[in-house]
Amino acid sequence: MRILNALKVILFTAWLLALGIGPLARGNDAVLYRFEAESGTLTATHVESSEPGFSGTGYVTGFTQPESRVSWQVTVPEGYYKVGLRYRSQDKKGFDLTINGLTYSGMFPPSGHGFASISAARVRLSGSANVFSVGKGWGYFDIDYLELAPTGPPLPPAPVPDSLVDDQATPRTRALMHELVTLYGQKTLTGVFSHEDADSVERLTGQRPAILGADLMEYSPSRVAHGSKPGRQVEDLLEQARKGAILSVMWHWNAPDALIDGTYADPDGKTINAPWWRGFYTEATKFDVEKALADPGSKDGKLLLSDIDTIAEQLKKFSDADVPILWRPLHEAEGGWFWWGAKGPKPFVQLWQLMYDRLTNVHHLHNLVWVFTGGPDPAWYPGDRYVDIVGTDAYPKDRRDPLTAQWDDDQKTYGGRKLVALAEFVSVPDLEFMADSGVRFSYFMTWSRSFDPNYLTKDDLIKAYTSPEAANQNSVRTLTDNRK
Repeated sequence: MRILNALKVILFTAWLLALGIGPLARGNDAVLYRFEAESGTLTATHVESSEPGFSGTGYVTGFTQPESRVSWQVTVPEGYYKVGLRYRSQDKKGFDLTINGLTYSGMFPPSGHGFASISAARVRLSGSANVFSVGKGWGYFDIDYLELAPTGPPLPPAPVPDSLVDDQATPRTRALMHELVTLYGQKTLTGVFSHEDADSVERLTGQRPAILGADLMEYSPSRVAHGSKPGRQVEDLLEQARKGAILSVMWHWNAPDALIDGTYADPDGKTINAPWWRGFYTEATKFDVEKALADPGSKDGKLLLSDIDTIAEQLKKFSDADVPILWRPLHEAEGGWFWWGAKGPKPFVQLWQLMYDRLTNVHHLHNLVWVFTGGPDPAWYPGDRYVDIVGTDAYPKDRRDPLTAQWDDDQKTYGGRKLVALAEFVSVPDLEFMADSGVRFSYFMTWSRSFDPNYLTKDDLIKAYTSPEAANQNSVRTLTDNRK
């Protein structure tokens, strides 16, 4: 019997090698399965070998057409695997990795002139044939190989401290955080960005989202100066809180000054439309956050504080009503498309810490749970003493993508220290598939008007909101703390 089993292993290994798969030893027992790109099935791509550093006999390039891809049929022992890709790209590039019909959206960091590797997903594979492919995405990158590393079944996230960075946080704010910490790894709170969407979800599913999101954008002084009328938005939010909603509040901060309010040509000759109401985008303002922070006594330095003070007036209304909020300012800074991240991580971190100090220690707002939305790059992280929750914003091509790569990156960086949440999502995630993949976000927030029937069916919505993995408004104890 031992001889027969050994012969099977030898034959299986020879078959893998014939397909361009190299089972590589790692440690005493683990094996890496490598699939060379040049041995895959090529569609509107081709093999090159002009750039040094590749594995095998070449690499696949020519990802320029919508149909461009390289595909493999993969047969490996049944189990969980981390999926790695070795690639080459001069710039940051999005890619589409499809595994058995489900697309996992990902991003290649710049690799320079050489090749680099990333962990692109984590999946459970059957022992039969599995189909993998890398599609064009943003295009203009090279693929060297696909690699599968066996891993054990996913574990729940490590417990995080039941505490807040503000040691003077109100009892209700502490109660909210306690509820989130208690549910973490067991259930995911549901959320939307408008009470109209909340009404729609309730009408279609019979369940009301636990979290209601909002944006204080229209309270930005430079928008008000151009005629923006925020109306009774804060008062309406307080009414929703009294009815049982947890509130998540963000701020698309229109730049304090130097709005372009017109059109111009960028260095490539492209016409940029920059009206005043797009003033939170880097391309629509000349406001320099780095210079403003470097000279607090300057006009721009004073404007930063003045704008924060103006928003503090609105946040104080929640504090006076004893309503805690998930406060998510200065989001997606590392992307550079918003002015608060345009000058790199150092000014951004300085601005975050300034805002924390101003709201907490000057305005004495102790009802805020501080939510940082960014990636695992430590350069952009404001620090553990300034952040309660780390949020991920995700807009994958396929809403079923369980976001295993993002989850694993955030757990590696913040696991055991901070809750991790899905602060913005293109639609409604497949919570049960996420849980099976070991992905347990504290909560998810569906971006406004993301209930397109061509993208999300009524059955999908019902499945998500009636899932045993979901925590809706009627199942979260903390909600009763806001009712008066």
